[in-house]
Amino acid sequence: MHKVNVMKLVLLLMFNSVFYSSANAESTDRPAESAHVPFMGSLTDLPPTIQNYPLERLSERVYVVIGPHDWPNKKTKGFMNNPAAILTDDGFVIVDPGSSADVGRGFLEKLKCVSAKPVVAVFNTHLHGDHFLGNQGIRDAYPGVPIHAHQRTIERLQAGEAQEWFERFNGMTEGALANTRIALPDRALKGGEVMKMGGVTLKIHHPRHAHSDTDIMIEVVEDKLMFMGDISMNKFMPYSAMPQDASFKGTADALKAAIDNAAIEVYVPGHGNPENKTSMAIQIRFTEDLLASIKKYYSQGMQAHEMTALVEKDLQAYRNWDHFDELGKVISHAYVEVEQDNF
Repeated sequence: MHKVNVMKLVLLLMFNSVFYSSANAESTDRPAESAHVPFMGSLTDLPPTIQNYPLERLSERVYVVIGPHDWPNKKTKGFMNNPAAILTDDGFVIVDPGSSADVGRGFLEKLKCVSAKPVVAVFNTHLHGDHFLGNQGIRDAYPGVPIHAHQRTIERLQAGEAQEWFERFNGMTEGALANTRIALPDRALKGGEVMKMGGVTLKIHHPRHAHSDTDIMIEVVEDKLMFMGDISMNKFMPYSAMPQDASFKGTADALKAAIDNAAIEVYVPGHGNPENKTSMAIQIRFTEDLLASIKKYYSQGMQAHEMTALVEKDLQAYRNWDHFDELGKVISHAYVEVEQDNF
């Protein structure tokens, strides 16, 4: 029995070694400073959704797990975002701990290979479930930890959207969130704050209405890095999950403002690989191409359903992005924004 268990452990470690090497080889568009941190936690105790994804060091203080690009499902147990952490002198500041308590706990286990320091704060970049439903996994380990979010995130979650997101993810994963409880953010931000945490300076940016009206971008001054939340999604069809929440023009404006910040060298998107200014500009171009195509056919008197195939043809340059097949839904909501701008 002992020999069998040892063989299982060896095979598991070999699998993870191959997986990590493959992931690194595919990540050619990541900033040069990205580097893997070997995970030395208990693989058997982690939820399967996060154990197969390496913890990566993006800068002196910032660590991230680049999540899968699938929609929430039974296999991934809802895991789909990029949980991240900033290591300060006092402890970890976690950004978007994931979509369930299990994902949050799994992320904590990975951080133990970096430092034994505690978690001193959590930030949720916006109200969508894959970014806040992991809060409980952190709160269980650190009951008093403050969870920061924009005041609109807190207002909307308290008004019932937190439960809606839980039910949505639990349904899509066939009950994988059954042991997750909702832990709401409790520290309201307005944007414009400059926060000092353990020798690290965090600047909070609120773009009014971009991916949603609840977004914050978090600038880590000393590391020349910015967390974008879902305002940025690298090679991932933006807006496709909740297009009704988005301002397409507002998202492009927020991306432009982030690029124009000369101090920033690395951008951490809500989904997809870390970015630089060049890859961020591609996302702006997508949004501009989308709106230009819709405006062209709108001026010809077409309704959204009449132009969908034509717009999809115009945007074939982006056909290899994840969830490109969701473009029709995006067009319907972008059409409404174009229509409103014409009144």
